[in-house]
Amino acid sequence: LTTGRPDVVVAVVDEGVCYSHKDLQPNMLVNEAELNGVEGVDDDENGYVDDVYGYNFYANSPIITFSNGHGTHVAGIIAAENNSIGTVGIAFNTKIMPVKAAASNGMFLQSDIAKAVLYAYENGAEVINMSFGGSACSQAVQDALSVAYSRCVLVASAGNDGLPNEYYEGCKEAVLPNYPAALDYVLGVMSVGMLGVESLFTKYDGIIFCAVI
Repeated sequence: LTTGRPDVVVAVVDEGVCYSHKDLQPNMLVNEAELNGVEGVDDDENGYVDDVYGYNFYANSPIITFSNGHGTHVAGIIAAENNSIGTVGIAFNTKIMPVKAAASNGMFLQSDIAKAVLYAYENGAEVINMSFGGSACSQAVQDALSVAYSRCVLVASAGNDGLPNEYYEGCKEAVLPNYPAALDYVLGVMSVGMLGVESLFTKYDGIIFCAVI
């Protein structure tokens, strides 16, 4: 239906993105003010020094490191270039803003998530992708997401333990909400197989799941 537009920015809040990857580099958002400014100076006065390619909140640094490849993988699904190399993203005309908030083992601090979401919102992201989740969601994260929701589409992983994210009529399974996807204003993305049927491991919204089956 659409391949996106260059003026649409998707923030990937994850463990980092390889912004020099040949299939991603053409679609990375570049902060030109910082790129062409003075090193060590907050040229665009957004509160972050030298944030040319997003920001690393895990290390409090403009240097976006990456380790396990998860963030790069996610960014590729979203916007890998249509260049006959490797794969192609579903919205390959959009721009990716990498925002690192996780350690190399994929663990997040709630405080880093909150900072990352606000950074994405304040620096022009229209979509904030959060391919992670857990049973905790601090007030700081909820406050940050509530602010971002005023202008951004919030997307998160529904989760991978095969259980519902909420109680529903007739629910006989244990329910352990997976945040941030379990929040009402966040789109929780489930997993489906090649035939469009929900994967056995995916978490799901009880009402929608009952309607589907």
